[in-house]
Amino acid sequence: MKNKFYMKEFLHFNGEDFVTFNILDVDELKHEICVVVTTTGKISVATYPLLSDDNGLYFEYGPSGDKIDLNKFEEA
Repeated sequence: MKNKFYMKEFLHFNGEDFVTFNILDVDELKHEICVVVTTTGKISVATYPLLSDDNGLYFEYGPSGDKIDLNKFEEA
């Protein structure tokens, strides 16, 4: 079954640069998310702990722990 989040995209401004996230996989059993991160011309794949609150699922990004809400991702 195809993951409903697969390849959805979110553009985030971290205070200095724009960062684009594309979801590769959301594993709710392991509480992990795997995303393609594109920033300043560099592309990487990263896995983050998947967290939740009253607004839904999210992960934290960067040294300041920016909250990236999965419900803000859109079809690419």
